Amino acid sequence: KQWYQRRVAITAGHYVFYSAVSKQGNIASRIGFFHDFTPQEVVVKEYDALQEMLLDSNGHVPDKDGLKALDSSLAPYPYQHYQKWCSLTTHITMTTVTRIQPRCINIYSATPLLHNPNAAADVETAVSVEEKLDANFIQDDDIIMNFSKLDTKKDMKGLSPKEITQFYMDPSAHIDKLIAQTGTESELLGELEMAFVVFLLGHVYTAFEHWKQLVGVICRGRQSLHDRPSFYKDFIRTLHYHLKETPSDFFVDIVSRNNFLTSTLKVFFETVREELDLEVELMERATKFRSYLEKRFEWDFGYDEDDAPVVVEM
Repeated sequence: KQWYQRRVAITAGHYVFYSAVSKQGNIASRIGFFHDFTPQEVVVKEYDALQEMLLDSNGHVPDKDGLKALDSSLAPYPYQHYQKWCSLTTHITMTTVTRIQPRCINIYSATPLLHNPNAAADVETAVSVEEKLDANFIQDDDIIMNFSKLDTKKDMKGLSPKEITQFYMDPSAHIDKLIAQTGTESELLGELEMAFVVFLLGHVYTAFEHWKQLVGVICRGRQSLHDRPSFYKDFIRTLHYHLKETPSDFFVDIVSRNNFLTSTLKVFFETVREELDLEVELMERATKFRSYLEKRFEWDFGYDEDDAPVVVEM
């Protein structure tokens, strides 16, 4: 057994992740879980070699003397990363974690699949070879992360072509709906942070896709900039710390070579520039954030007339 954290130095909310390593040195996909440590709490896990994962231990929890005996085998808490962790998880609470984490608690970077009991029938109706292969397996609902639904199609149902265009230009109504779903503005930002942390540390790509979608929706919210200035100031701060943890070429799409975040933030900064009656502090924070990104990543947020949206009149 290997011990990773000194018992006297563990802080409250943490994301614990690990990977099984074979005798040949091959590293398996990551498994992680969130835990909110309380004062004097001792968490004991046992490694199951067959499942290659940590399970709750039914064994004896060491008493004070036993813990002292273990001290020499424990690694020190990495305080050099503590402030960084706090900056990345400002809005995450145990309410956030409980709402989003899978029913099984464990978060997998590679989704385990179950055998499809109806595989024979599904394979028969499948058209392509890929569909036939996929029909043999189903996803385990207990391991799915419960992020908020970003189904904009439902919000656009019944809208005219002009209203649909305007909805894409300003999804503020959808932002209001997301905040209502999560409970508060801070909870929505907590979801944004949790998606990023799970991707950054847990290597969960679906979490990154959700992070991208949330950033895209929030950045296009024109009316929300007026209605929720505090939310957007916190959003800028959150995004700032996220981008500090990523290399400059991370967001470049392999196929198109277009940086999705540059184009998304370009819309955001241009909206802030156009809305002259925004809260002064919000405008100043957005301007400083833009300058920081241009300096560090050498991104160009210059306005191009060809990028201007067109409202369809029908």
